[in-house]
Amino acid sequence: MKAQLISGELNRMAALGGIRSCALVEAPSGLVWHATARQGNEHLWEAAIDYWRLHQRLRVHFETLGDLHAAVMYHRHEVLAVLPCTREPELLVVCVATHAGVDWLHWQKLVRGLARQIEASMAR
Repeated sequence: MKAQLISGELNRMAALGGIRSCALVEAPSGLVWHATARQGNEHLWEAAIDYWRLHQRLRVHFETLGDLHAAVMYHRHEVLAVLPCTREPELLVVCVATHAGVDWLHWQKLVRGLARQIEASMAR
């Protein structure tokens, strides 16, 4: 997928109600493919992947709950959400949001749409 298409889609997703910013990040390496504007901690995106890695290491204990569709952490000032995007390469969408006003079901649909776009562009 062309970088400008990823950028455009993530910028549209970041413009939704309650979303402050988001990024597309490789799970194994923490490499940020693209991030929307975020003031402050520039290492937030790759550090957030550790939440996902923790679940991966301990997943045997959570198997009865089913696949993890999102890891959402409520911090004092904002919410941090990590959602799976593609399997190969293993990409995650990380977002920072307000405590209220985010339609997380709609957000998950947008992430699945982004995944389809990325997979289609890589199949060419």
